Amino acid sequence: MSKMEVWKKYELFELFNDLDDAKKILAEIQGGYSGNFLSAEDFCKSFEEELYDLNHQNVPDFRQICLWFAPTSAWDDFVGFNGMELANRILERASRWDDAQR
Repeated sequence: MSKMEVWKKYELFELFNDLDDAKKILAEIQGGYSGNFLSAEDFCKSFEEELYDLNHQNVPDFRQICLWFAPTSAWDDFVGFNGMELANRILERASRWDDAQR
């Protein structure tokens, strides 16, 4: 398969669109606390840095994204129930991509 066919098969474009949506949501949240993050702003900064890295890797590694969007993790702590559907899509696509790369 060509690189483009692989990206389409694993919905890589859709995953990056979902991650952009998540970034917009996080940018609007303030305060809170979750494990390694003292605030939503702290999580948002780390998330933006991770997105930058993902966008500049030849083969993106989504392991950190999987950790942040798993149930009862940082995303849930800051966004809650309203972000569950988006988190589930991100986790599913990121996990599928990572599994395929191993």
